[in-house]
Amino acid sequence: IYKGYNILRIESLYLKNKIDEYRTKTTIETDKNKEENKKDESEGEEMINTFKNHLEELEGNIKEDTEILTKWKHEAQLYFVLKIYLNYGVLRPSEMYNILITDTDENNDKINYINVKTKKIVINNHKNNDKRGTKEFVLDDKLIKGLKAGLGRYLITNEEGNVYESSSSFTKLFKKKFNFNPYDLRRAISSKAIAEGETNRINQLEYIQGHSLNVILQHYNKYSKKY
Repeated sequence: IYKGYNILRIESLYLKNKIDEYRTKTTIETDKNKEENKKDESEGEEMINTFKNHLEELEGNIKEDTEILTKWKHEAQLYFVLKIYLNYGVLRPSEMYNILITDTDENNDKINYINVKTKKIVINNHKNNDKRGTKEFVLDDKLIKGLKAGLGRYLITNEEGNVYESSSSFTKLFKKKFNFNPYDLRRAISSKAIAEGETNRINQLEYIQGHSLNVILQHYNKYSKKY
């Protein structure tokens, strides 16, 4: 139907949104037949809550010791990594481990960075950049305000304050600190979005996490309600 509207050059954002919503809900409904290998949704919810508790703990530490933020210590870095993951989506470790915090777009077209002026996170280097180009999205004001403390530094560094040499090093740190790797959290967050059936959230995860709905359903929708 939407193609017909395109041929007739009739623009209808409402129609496009309704078709997208129908596509999402139909695809999810079809996927419900593949329940046998999924874990109970309570396990995924428990994981997300565990990360929320870590986030709350890190925030409390920052409030008690402001130097954690002003000196851009490791606890502050991990706090903002979790904030991005939980509020927006779980970027791949290869996209996350070398993000520079800056206040300009100039000469940054070859790197991944957060611009605190435009409030955007810009991912130039990612798995699908040859097909989809640069990936970028806006961060909320409170998050940007905190990130300004790390201006001129990397979002996440090793204990010596240097950028990680590879994404696997970042993944090892994440696993050591939280007992789960980023892809574990990605599965839990994706499964929750699918279970709730919120089209806008699912679309957001498709874009930020770099997967189509079908790929999310096949590889990341690992938790479902058991009866």
